[in-house]
Amino acid sequence: MKVQIEADPDSIIQRGLMEGMRAFNQAAIPGLASKSAIVTIRDDDGTLMGGAIGRIAMDSMYVEIVWNSDAVRGTGKGREMMLMLEDEARKLGATESWLYTMSFQAKPFYEKLGYSQFAELPWNSGQHHRHFMRKDL
Repeated sequence: MKVQIEADPDSIIQRGLMEGMRAFNQAAIPGLASKSAIVTIRDDDGTLMGGAIGRIAMDSMYVEIVWNSDAVRGTGKGREMMLMLEDEARKLGATESWLYTMSFQAKPFYEKLGYSQFAELPWNSGQHHRHFMRKDL
């Protein structure tokens, strides 16, 4: 048995690690399962302009990814996307949502959506901060 750095981890490695973690978690909490909710913003040609991915497990959604192109920012589509993601999470049983954002990203955006910061950690030698946020759904 040896421990090594993978120079270019691929989806096979990621899938194997996720399967191992899920099996461990399910042994501790029988019936535990997670689902993804994905909302996208596309232009009239179908080009991906933004989107969000949430992972729902039991009563919580963790917002894994939120990205909008410059053309989308300020149009209200990001808000619409997040509200749609939260609605889908509720349908799947979530009663709370949490995420983290960096100080150079979108903290004010999430605050307008009702998220509150519950922790903050310095990053990059204190030049930036991670803002951990949550919201009751």
